[in-house]
Amino acid sequence: MQTPPEDTNATLDQALAYIEAELAGCDLGALVLKLKKRFPSATQEVLVLAAEIAASRPQAAEKLGAWAASGFVARAVLEQSSRSTVATWRASLFSGCSHVLEIGTGSGCDTAALARVCEHVTTVESDPATSELARRNLEVLGLSNVTFLVGSAQDLVPAALSTCDALFADPARRRRDGERVKDAEDYSPPLSWLLSLALPRLCAIKVSPGLFVEPCPPGWARQFVGVGSECLEQTLWRGAPVADSSVVLADCGAQWPPPPTHQPAELASELRGALLEAHATVNRSQFLSSFFSQHGARLVDENVAYGVAESLPAASPFLTRFRILEDFPFQPKQLKTHLKRLGWTNRTEFKKRSMQLDPEEVRRDMRLPEHSHDASFGVVFLFPWRGKPWIVLAERVCD
Repeated sequence: MQTPPEDTNATLDQALAYIEAELAGCDLGALVLKLKKRFPSATQEVLVLAAEIAASRPQAAEKLGAWAASGFVARAVLEQSSRSTVATWRASLFSGCSHVLEIGTGSGCDTAALARVCEHVTTVESDPATSELARRNLEVLGLSNVTFLVGSAQDLVPAALSTCDALFADPARRRRDGERVKDAEDYSPPLSWLLSLALPRLCAIKVSPGLFVEPCPPGWARQFVGVGSECLEQTLWRGAPVADSSVVLADCGAQWPPPPTHQPAELASELRGALLEAHATVNRSQFLSSFFSQHGARLVDENVAYGVAESLPAASPFLTRFRILEDFPFQPKQLKTHLKRLGWTNRTEFKKRSMQLDPEEVRRDMRLPEHSHDASFGVVFLFPWRGKPWIVLAERVCD
């Protein structure tokens, strides 16, 4: 998006109003074609942008908050934007700062969260149109304590840092064609450049949850952020009360700091009692064996991210618990016999780890009967154990 913002706003607003009034329900391609007929003098770029914003608004409202239903968020920007719950939680650690510098304005969701808890925010964005749309989003939100800078972070940030007491960076992690960037040196700006700056006391850098920052830079801490059952983000922190490799669930505020000493993996000698599934953030922290040890459990296998405890541990937002009913080597005919004997229906879950098979294909092969209100169902786990494909039949324990 490189169209000068001052040339787009009027046409963009008219196009969005026309879509809302006349074109609700059209797909993206149809929207662009109809907009061309209605606004023949408008540029293709502005009309595509209007169509993308209109098509993205339902998803934007779900991810960023109800305000985004009338906001200005392009599809590509929405994909990298933080969820509102994550932005709000992260901003809470900046509460009381006088002047925060943000690198990577994006949709303005993080900008807004910071502006609510800090005296002032200066935000840097390389793309003029993205910056303008974010400015308009903050107008929708009624926030005015933000300064927008447009240009290269490498050119603008060093001077801007001299007046700030905190930094939040959200470097671009996708290429122009939308492909995800895997190497932190291909971020824009690169992670090494961000770490080389003369940084203030409090800093946070948002990176991909799948990036292995090994070793963690001195003075920094990695934190993995989840919402629901997903690990959505990884943040590098400096100067914040965050333990390295800690995890947090932004939607409920639950946190788990790993122990100072990593617990070596202890493997289960039998599959009895409770089968445990840790939250994706805990898996990503690489402290899974320590986590299970704290809950009286042992790993099923070094390559299988399930734990087994003799008795059911206490409920935890970082833990999904299952009561083990039976276990046996995986043979489709034997599995079908067991499921028929138990009377389990097609509501039964199939979950697998470290096995080259499709659990949905296994489900189809079982030909389970249709579920009725009084019918039974459970969970089928497929994973390797003691060098063989294995089955555990279990029932989910509701917290």
